[in-house]
Amino acid sequence: MRMNFFARSNFKKELVDFFKNVALMVKSGIPLNEAMVVLIQQSRSKSFNAFLLDIKTQLEHGSTLSKALESYKEDIGEMALNIIRAGEINGTLDVNLKYLADIMTHNKELKSKINAALLYPKIVLALTFFMGGGISIFVLPKLIPLFKSVDIELPLATKILLGISVFVRDSGIIALGGGTVLIVLFILSGRIPAFRWIYHTISVRMPFFGKLFRNYQLSLFNQIFGTLFRSGLTIKETLAATAQAVTNVRYQQALKDAMTRLSAGVPLATILGAYPKLFPKNVIALIAVGEQSGKLEETFSYLALYFENEVDSQTKQLPTLIEPIMLIFIGIAVAFIALAVISPIYELTSGISK
Repeated sequence: MRMNFFARSNFKKELVDFFKNVALMVKSGIPLNEAMVVLIQQSRSKSFNAFLLDIKTQLEHGSTLSKALESYKEDIGEMALNIIRAGEINGTLDVNLKYLADIMTHNKELKSKINAALLYPKIVLALTFFMGGGISIFVLPKLIPLFKSVDIELPLATKILLGISVFVRDSGIIALGGGTVLIVLFILSGRIPAFRWIYHTISVRMPFFGKLFRNYQLSLFNQIFGTLFRSGLTIKETLAATAQAVTNVRYQQALKDAMTRLSAGVPLATILGAYPKLFPKNVIALIAVGEQSGKLEETFSYLALYFENEVDSQTKQLPTLIEPIMLIFIGIAVAFIALAVISPIYELTSGISK
């Protein structure tokens, strides 16, 4: 089933509650098709009602929940289907659905923390851009005839802003169109494997932000791996599902390579240790201990909590670190614009007074 962007966004928001409610009703002994009836009566969304009705119909025709959800694989994801399938096989569907809801909630919270931390610099950069653009478009064009009518040497800053102003005036629509095309091409290039590999490599190697993005991926990896392994999947099945769930292609490739080497009997810690820039030594050491002691599930639970706290700590520190940089940037931008506008006016008034 294909959905537009807004329908898909709302669908994913309601999925978490769907899995939580189904888990609760299954645990209470309510059959799945009856659970769908209850959810249909409670739902206020027409699109989600259609989804529930479709699932109910498939269940009544003898389908399992995982099979019924396969037509929504593009929006639900292979990982979710694997968790549900494992729960059906092991008789722990209610527990696995709860795990799945927890994973989705956890991922949403992590993304929200990072987006909130990056909101401030985005706003500052946008306001600075609009301030400079507003002066170049609305103020400087009115001063150009004045500056040309008098014989004074314009400062370099003024010449630069005047050049930008003339360019915007004469070719603004073309520039806007060209800029829009470049932005769209940049976004679309992220779908090309080679470009995506470059972007994701840069993201995990950037100063400070790289560590934040690595910790985010490690939090996802440990949370999802631990939950899937706890749900009854084998290590190889867990690696396959986790590789689809992490969002950075470097981590995806590392986990896919791990699946191949794991089949040859190589320990997981040894395999992941071959990627020191993605998996720190403390992570490898703890996984090795977990494998030796047979407590791998507990190890991943601990690491998931550890990296979640690291992401939380870094996102709280981010505004404190960025604020001085932003203030310096704004100060330089304001000084440049003030110098470009005020200096020639001062020269002009000085010449008139003389």
